[in-house]
Amino acid sequence: MERQEHVELGILRSAGLRATPQRLAILRLLLGTQAHPSPETVHRELSSAYLGLSLNTVYQTLRALEKARVLRRVGGEQNLYRYDANAHPHLHLVCRQCGRVDDCNGEMMPLLDDLSRAVSARTAWELRDQDSCFYGYCPHCRESRELSPKDKEGHHESQPGQ
Repeated sequence: MERQEHVELGILRSAGLRATPQRLAILRLLLGTQAHPSPETVHRELSSAYLGLSLNTVYQTLRALEKARVLRRVGGEQNLYRYDANAHPHLHLVCRQCGRVDDCNGEMMPLLDDLSRAVSARTAWELRDQDSCFYGYCPHCRESRELSPKDKEGHHESQPGQ
């Protein structure tokens, strides 16, 4: 048995989940990417290797892994969700144009911790978890928007509430 499969088996067992071939494959895919795939992307990536893998099985497996806190669901826009195998609290950057999701770790984490403490102190809530997303445009989409002829003519996207 490969070392990676031992890691995946250990993660599933410590979460109290049975290690089915589908769960192992989905977890392996998520652990091996920084791309925050959608359920549809997970299904597309694995369906040729696992011919009986249905989209419904992918959704159910992702929900079970999320409930067991093995992974996080990252909220995208228009109820399009992506999944992240990094289940620890951290910031996400979500592109409003292409849907790309990036992690924002490192030097931002102390700010996130400070914010959590301030929210807890001011609200008297005992916070247990957080989901932090910033929405905007990734470098590629921002560049394409800057080069867009309609933007150069002075037409600007309306802001929510206008």
